[in-house]
Amino acid sequence: MELKVHRIVNDEDLNLYLKYVESFDVINPFYKIWFSNVSEGSSDLLKYFTLVDATGKVLILMPIIFRKIPFSKNNQTYYDVISPYGYSGPLFNENMSRGYLIKFWELVDAWYKEHDVVSEFIRFSLNHNFHFYSGKLVPTLTNVNGAIKEADIQWQNFKQKVRNNYRKSAKENLKIQFLYQDLSRSDIKQFYDIYNQTMSRIGADQEYHYSMAYFENIIKLSGNNFMIAIVFKDGVAISTELILISGKTLYSFLGGTLSEYFNMRPNDFLKIEVLKWARAHHYEYYLLGGGRSDGDSLYQYKKSFFPDDKDLIFYTGRKIINKKMYKILEGLLNSNVVTEEGISVEAKKESRISFFPSYRKYAFNK
Repeated sequence: MELKVHRIVNDEDLNLYLKYVESFDVINPFYKIWFSNVSEGSSDLLKYFTLVDATGKVLILMPIIFRKIPFSKNNQTYYDVISPYGYSGPLFNENMSRGYLIKFWELVDAWYKEHDVVSEFIRFSLNHNFHFYSGKLVPTLTNVNGAIKEADIQWQNFKQKVRNNYRKSAKENLKIQFLYQDLSRSDIKQFYDIYNQTMSRIGADQEYHYSMAYFENIIKLSGNNFMIAIVFKDGVAISTELILISGKTLYSFLGGTLSEYFNMRPNDFLKIEVLKWARAHHYEYYLLGGGRSDGDSLYQYKKSFFPDDKDLIFYTGRKIINKKMYKILEGLLNSNVVTEEGISVEAKKESRISFFPSYRKYAFNK
């Protein structure tokens, strides 16, 4: 077994990476689209690990963002590692021996030590690819995952309010369109406009205010592993959802609804119509994700569609490779020089508990 470390600095590198991703039994679009929001000239180093056997076959692949920490000691530069936003971690085929995962993490940790990596933060997928992880596993968010069943059974399984909302939306004569091939820029812009207005309305962090180019890149990179659903009222696009497709599962990724149409319940209409589309195309699961925090109103809304289905837990992995340097950097979090004015001692203590790596909370750009 050999661990290889690859950089992605040009189109040729990216094409090789995508070729590796597509070599696995199930093409996971989350591993393909993470380049969509990487700005030109980014100081982050895009890398990925591969574990290869004696024949050169790629058994495991894992993308990472290799970040320079803007602090040095004795002219020594240090780094930390995070996984891309979304579901990530090691990618491998289901029939692979799990013993290879043990070897993979051993080799990765050795590479970290050799290359002055202080800490690692991994967002895992929902397929238990965290097995044998060599750091600390943290159950981070409950995700609603619903089985797609026969129409009558599915309807009866909804909470009563879902059925009532759908009946109300049907009386409004709403229409839905599914876009999953040969999209024009105007098609994507319909989605983008609703999404952008939704992020502004809810006061989302700036990191979620993606550009139009971001969504164009997602469509391009994901190949045929996506679908956009758009709900219309009298020809006006009022609600939308971008869905990523992996194997037999639809992943609700990003979306939004125009607030002036809330009373027509277009989002309930959209989700039930997506289930009809998925059933007709022989998909098996519709994963709605979680809330902004565990058990909040957004989670409860999503759960109302699949109240009897077993949820999936989204795990994150947290690992400190260089404990001495981590403590030094964490100490900077409490320095007046590097923290934001007005941050209380209590807030600083809380940040060390809830944010990882803690020294990125205030001291450095995330």
